[in-house]
Amino acid sequence: MNIKKSLLIFVKIGNLINFLINSLIIKIIHLKKRPIKEKTLLIIKLDSIGDYILVQNFFSILRTDSFYRNFKITLCGNIIWKDLAEYCSINTFDEFIWINRKKFRWNLIYKFNIYNKIYLKGYEVAIETIFSREILFGDTIIKASKAKERIGSTGSPENKGKWKRKLFTDNYYTKLITQKEENLFEFYRNKEFFERLLKKKIDITKAVLNFNSVQLNLPLMKDYILIVPGAQEKVRRWSYKKFAELIKLLLEAYQYNILLVGSPSEKEITNNIFNQFKSNRVQDYVGKTNLPEFGKIISEAKLLISNDTSAIHFAAALNISFICISNGKHLGRFNPYPDEMNLKCIFIYPDKLEQRIYSNNVNYDEFRTSSNYNINEISTEKVFSAVKKILEAN
Repeated sequence: MNIKKSLLIFVKIGNLINFLINSLIIKIIHLKKRPIKEKTLLIIKLDSIGDYILVQNFFSILRTDSFYRNFKITLCGNIIWKDLAEYCSINTFDEFIWINRKKFRWNLIYKFNIYNKIYLKGYEVAIETIFSREILFGDTIIKASKAKERIGSTGSPENKGKWKRKLFTDNYYTKLITQKEENLFEFYRNKEFFERLLKKKIDITKAVLNFNSVQLNLPLMKDYILIVPGAQEKVRRWSYKKFAELIKLLLEAYQYNILLVGSPSEKEITNNIFNQFKSNRVQDYVGKTNLPEFGKIISEAKLLISNDTSAIHFAAALNISFICISNGKHLGRFNPYPDEMNLKCIFIYPDKLEQRIYSNNVNYDEFRTSSNYNINEISTEKVFSAVKKILEAN
């Protein structure tokens, strides 16, 4: 048995133990009686920053819906986008419960306190909005809530996830909203869910953000191209060396300044780029902004160049020109953006994948969870050509 298989078995055993622990904790919590509070609603959304951007406008619609407008609404969200949601959705939610996913997975005291807090709130309705439901996160929080009505999606069709949900957690819900199993861009997936939840047509065509009221306390350069060279997964990161080559070409061809931005965890990547330039036209703001400030900086950029990260979803929602460098993971679901949204953007993939896309020889289901294409097969010249195409069109 090789190491990879051994690790996979270890993870599966760990997940089963975690599931059993969750079930035991929830049973203990449910021994205590508490009343259901009428007109209270819990929304559960524990995935990533880009996921929040693509759903936040639908939360606003739910807030004003004739059925829910008089409800006290709580958002249970992923703490990594806390500052963004508390800026963008402050008028949508009455209360927030923030969850640190890393702590929640194995810290039993932390897990107990979250479950207990949610249960004691006595929500009348709880809604898990995620299509790719997670047994150890949203599903168990739905169970812990013991809300009178518990609503979720039938969920994504990946074979392993589907049978596990049917066997273990579908019965945690009082109502499952049927959703199409075909690959669908995530904004449209959210639209489908909320239209079926609210039983009405929703007339918005894309995600929209606004950071006009955000104040920046940074000496921001004017006329800049924004570069986000990091990404959570290594397979989705274009080489820092190629980013450095691209910046050199940009400095030579244009008078625009270059601004590097990202999370504190990406500091090593940007240092490797920044240290290659002594020009005051290149500045490194990595780790110096919160998410609303990050959004503000994107909103004033001439162009964003990024790996497939939340940055492109910010840019799309702000109607800012962008170039996304991608290995094809989540193709059809999170990238590329649909043509009908009329965005000024270019998605760049490895040549072999692009050939399949342009010849309509792609089974998008192949890319639901991963891609075997190497992002570093994308050349610097190809990205630079995309930059010229966008800048010359503006």
